[in-house]
Amino acid sequence: MQQLLLGIDVGTSHVKAALVTLQGQVVAQAQTQYSTQYPRAGWAEQNPEDWWAGVVQATRAVLAESPGSVAGIGVSGQGCAVTLINAQGAVIRPAIIWLDTRSEPQCERLRQCCSEKILRRNGKSPAPYNADPVLMWLQEHEPDSITAARCSLTTTGYINFRLTGAPVENLSDASILFAFDLAQGCWSEELIESFGLPARLYPSLAPCNRVIGTLGKTPATELGLAPGIPVVAGGEDTSSAGLASGAVQPGQVFLSLGTAGTLYATVAEPLVHAQLLTFLHVLPKQWLIGGSMSSVGSALAWCRQLLAERMDFDELTALAAQSEPGANRLLFLPYLSGELQPINDGYARGVFFGLSLNTGLPEFVRAVMEGSAFAIAHNLSIVEALGSLIQELRAVGGPTRSPLWCQIIADVTGRPLSVLANDVGAPLGNALLAAAGTGLIDDPAEIAARSAQVARVFEPDESKHQYYQKLFAIYQELYPQLKAQFAKLNRV
Repeated sequence: MQQLLLGIDVGTSHVKAALVTLQGQVVAQAQTQYSTQYPRAGWAEQNPEDWWAGVVQATRAVLAESPGSVAGIGVSGQGCAVTLINAQGAVIRPAIIWLDTRSEPQCERLRQCCSEKILRRNGKSPAPYNADPVLMWLQEHEPDSITAARCSLTTTGYINFRLTGAPVENLSDASILFAFDLAQGCWSEELIESFGLPARLYPSLAPCNRVIGTLGKTPATELGLAPGIPVVAGGEDTSSAGLASGAVQPGQVFLSLGTAGTLYATVAEPLVHAQLLTFLHVLPKQWLIGGSMSSVGSALAWCRQLLAERMDFDELTALAAQSEPGANRLLFLPYLSGELQPINDGYARGVFFGLSLNTGLPEFVRAVMEGSAFAIAHNLSIVEALGSLIQELRAVGGPTRSPLWCQIIADVTGRPLSVLANDVGAPLGNALLAAAGTGLIDDPAEIAARSAQVARVFEPDESKHQYYQKLFAIYQELYPQLKAQFAKLNRV
């Protein structure tokens, strides 16, 4: 029977699984959904047992679809979910996921005492999405949970623990936590002490393609697999998806566009900036720097709602095509749900700037598309200011179905935009890590670069890029001038 690798990704709302050949060909895919609980305003929790049930269901679905011998397993997941387990391996309380904001007071204390230290060592600024301030909150408000905890695991770490019984974090996933030292590639005892947390909460670390154990008998029975299959440490969902996209060389950027958007550039050294996020790639001696944008596809969906849903996606983009580049000098700040990188402001809101009697529906829709492209360019401009030369954007996701939107992104950024033919994402990257860890392939980056087929390349139009640069300069000036007003508006 053909040797296959099983890749699993446990995201914020779905588990995805894929069976992949040694050549990077996906032969079966499946996904299943689970819910998030919001016990109070600003709180977001999930039941780790729901993650495991989703893994079981998605795995059994792909195994039913394609026969073969599974030679290795790789897992990734949403970063930073705090999952406490006790000495017997039982989950102590529901997992607190990255959407949770209850630890803002702890973040404010970190900003006062050790913000520069965290940025220098870890490449990030304190914010409540991360695990460390959540652990601080638990220590203050639920001390019994911390006392009973053997360690704290991320989503990836917990699923790997269910598979193998080994409480281990992979380096890419762990490097998102503030306690990780990017340059040294390990936990920082100094930072953990600064947080006032027990060091035992931070588990052992392993390279992403290292085998951390084998599939146990009980989980094997649940999954419908044979026990003893090697399990590698895996990755974080963004870094594993970056591998799958073929963004494996410095200067390549992985762009995932959906309801929101993420952008990460592959770099050969740990560049850091207070407005961006930096963490380890799943590939050795490579890092990722970039961030997330809250509204991309959701902004166009908002346009559709304003039109009483009279137009579908293709009709909206056709409407935008009726407008000239620049939308008749109408700019849109796409902060409909606040904004993450690079402004990191939950109070920010959407703005149309430059309305006139000549503004029509085509200009509105085109301005929304261009606004998302300006947000991408804003992140890229900071990455390039740090000394990284961006050569290519590799994009996946729903908005890439629009040739107009893709061309706008290429023209605004001044970089070629390569749209990938498929969007398997992180499960493919994890499968390749498993193949490398079990010795079945030598170089997962080479396989990924070969298997990530580019459906179309959008080359930038230089004259349009120069025009967009003038508008982009104004775009960048708008937020700083409105920042205080956004906060005031929130208090009204």
